[in-house]
Amino acid sequence: MQEDHLLWKAYLDGDKTSFETIYTRYHRNLYEYGMRKWGDEDLVRDGLQDLFVRLWVNRGRIGPTDNIKYYLIAALRNALINASIQQDKRRAAEVGEEPFELAYPEPGASASGDRQARLVAALDQLTGRQKEVIYLRYFEDLSYEQIASLMDISVKGIYKLHYRALDALKDILGISRQDLLLLLAMCKVIFS
Repeated sequence: MQEDHLLWKAYLDGDKTSFETIYTRYHRNLYEYGMRKWGDEDLVRDGLQDLFVRLWVNRGRIGPTDNIKYYLIAALRNALINASIQQDKRRAAEVGEEPFELAYPEPGASASGDRQARLVAALDQLTGRQKEVIYLRYFEDLSYEQIASLMDISVKGIYKLHYRALDALKDILGISRQDLLLLLAMCKVIFS
């Protein structure tokens, strides 16, 4: 996005207002992603604080970007992985399933609220990796390439993981793929 490119450039040039805008605009998304992925509030808050301090201090060595959200999610993810490894050496050896929490506010009492509640219950039945790919794709609007880079999986692997997650949700909910995609789009608006 052109706006992201200009905002980032102003921040790199030392404009404090641009830096504050970046923080204000993306802090909530980053916190939510960190909590869903790690579930450790102290770790996530410390990671966010360290990330933004490093961004300001090291701005002279940081390159341009045209997608600030992706850059920040990737940077936070890397920072939290490193912090987790330092905090608990066992985490470095884990290769298996990683947890990913999807918790949303209670939907209202309506037909659409019932569908949203069913979707959230269905999402809870997915694996952590499937939940993460659904979250990043539908709630953070990241591309398959960006998700692949974040999750350290090939783009082809992300397509497969995404397809399997949608297929599982479709089967659990007993609805068509089109209805599922519409429901995911509705939930993004309602839960954001």
